[in-house]
Amino acid sequence: MAPSPIPAFDNPKLHMMPALQLFGAGREKRIYAIPPYTDVRSLDFDDHPFRAGRAPHPCGLCGSGISYLDEVVVDNKGGRLFVCSDTDYCETRRAAGHVGAEA
Repeated sequence: MAPSPIPAFDNPKLHMMPALQLFGAGREKRIYAIPPYTDVRSLDFDDHPFRAGRAPHPCGLCGSGISYLDEVVVDNKGGRLFVCSDTDYCETRRAAGHVGAEA
């Protein structure tokens, strides 16, 4: 696929996924598709293997320390909040009573 519209930390979730995955790149006026059961791997090199980066702190809303986080700018002063990239997972944890430092 051309430069991917998919964040690298999502690649393990897409690997051998049984469902068809469709992604739109609006400015490019393109639609990308990943067929079911596709071998999805991040680009890496022999001397520099791919490793998904992780934030050094937990989700600000649910406190999860194992999920991948998105960085959200929350004000005009550059304040940032790190939240789970999987919003359903975060919402489920919050409904179960888990609370992060920024909730």
